[in-house]
Amino acid sequence: MDVSLVVSLASAIAAVAAVALSIRQARAVSRHALLPVVLGTFQEARSTEWFEARDFIVQRLAADHPPDGGITGLPEPARAAVRKVGFLFDNAGLLIAHRTVPEDLVLSFFGESIPEFWRILQPYIRKEAELRGMGYMVFFEDLAARARARPAADIRRELGLRRVEQPPVRMSPPEAT
Repeated sequence: MDVSLVVSLASAIAAVAAVALSIRQARAVSRHALLPVVLGTFQEARSTEWFEARDFIVQRLAADHPPDGGITGLPEPARAAVRKVGFLFDNAGLLIAHRTVPEDLVLSFFGESIPEFWRILQPYIRKEAELRGMGYMVFFEDLAARARARPAADIRRELGLRRVEQPPVRMSPPEAT
């Protein structure tokens, strides 16, 4: 084999390896840069305001307000509650659709609440889209479809999450008198 051919092959292999390493490093930097966004989403979902909005939607929205006017037609604070929860899920769905965050990360965290919120909010979202003549919270809908297809319990099982078993209750022996 010709020495120049060996050198050319070695150079080509080194170039391919360098490109592959560069791509890998760029992806790692990109993920690292998005970590604050992901953490911010999870922190938002633990805020007092988010829990208040969540509770309102689950307990009172459908009973207090028909979906006839979409989301925009809701009075405050109902509109704010729907937007707070809906846009959080819409943003999470956007991050998944663009492969910015792993699907399993979001689905295992929010779990069964995604399809439940979609069920409650769907009439309002659909009416809002109709009134606007365009898609509305489309990434939330995609997220709900993904959550139905891959239940959180399945993802948690795949992750190998462990459970703490309750120790048996021990009765103290009666005190001697």
